[in-house]
Amino acid sequence: MTTLPPHYQKLIIHELTGDFRTATRITSQPLELPGAGQVLVRNIYAGVNGIFDKQLCRQGIRYLTVVPPFDMGIESVGTVAAVGAGVHDFAPGDAVATSRLGSGYREYQLAEPARLTPIRAPTPEILTLLPSGVSAMVGLERIAEMRGGETVAVAAAAGGLGHMVVQLAKLAGCHVIGLTGSDSKLDLLQSLGVDRPINYRREDLHSVLEREYPRGLDIGYDSVGGEIFDVFLDHLAMRGRLIVSGHTSDFDQPVEAVAAPRIYRKLYWKSASVRAFQNQAFPEFQADCTRRILELYYAGRLRPVVDPTIFAGLSSVADAVEHLLAGRNAGKVVVRL
Repeated sequence: MTTLPPHYQKLIIHELTGDFRTATRITSQPLELPGAGQVLVRNIYAGVNGIFDKQLCRQGIRYLTVVPPFDMGIESVGTVAAVGAGVHDFAPGDAVATSRLGSGYREYQLAEPARLTPIRAPTPEILTLLPSGVSAMVGLERIAEMRGGETVAVAAAAGGLGHMVVQLAKLAGCHVIGLTGSDSKLDLLQSLGVDRPINYRREDLHSVLEREYPRGLDIGYDSVGGEIFDVFLDHLAMRGRLIVSGHTSDFDQPVEAVAAPRIYRKLYWKSASVRAFQNQAFPEFQADCTRRILELYYAGRLRPVVDPTIFAGLSSVADAVEHLLAGRNAGKVVVRL
């Protein structure tokens, strides 16, 4: 067994202030050795989910009640530090990925073997695949019912989720429109195979779609909401599907009262639909998509993009969250623990 420290650090919500930086603090805890059927994992990298993290700090997740002290962080990659009695599938030194609320923003975690995904190496690129790439795959294949040769528009296409949606749609033979709010990200979108990159702050999205895509969108994959949702909705093709995978533009704003015709007037005559999607609501697809997304990556068919900004240590998590919420990231934001 590798020499283990007597204590480790983790990040918790200590007060529901609504602001990540003031709501969280780092605490030191005695390190527990794994019991029977348990694995101790040393986390090396953690993925950042800024909107979810901030919502936790303001009691904004409808299916969760946050009672401080509350453990934070979801996905991480690391190595097995020790195993308990009866564990035969993992050994110290094995590289693993994990995904569970409360297991990410910490130096060590105890886990059951069924919660661990074996990986070749604990690199930050894995955090773009698990769970973001899995979410993209489930969303496109199961919710959007993507077929080859379709026209797919992706909001926040250079983000941690969006750049995976782009690549999976291209692998399926689709024509991909990629949206970003920054000229600096247009080259990245083109390098990922986007057929029509659009900076929606510089080009009028409605006019572009009306002029260049008169048949409409087979799939609009939206995680931004607001005006982008409205434009995607107006430009759905016959039997088009609009996927709601978040609404980053107004998640922390008062609910907006929108004066508009009821949505069925825009959907019915096209036999179109709007479908909301959260990854955790579809556990039945996780194992298969995890296996397939890793196979695509190891075969060199996916290019995970990790944001180049370096965040090191638990003390940098608040900086990473604010970096993501400000929209400065390109790819997945990760913290080295």
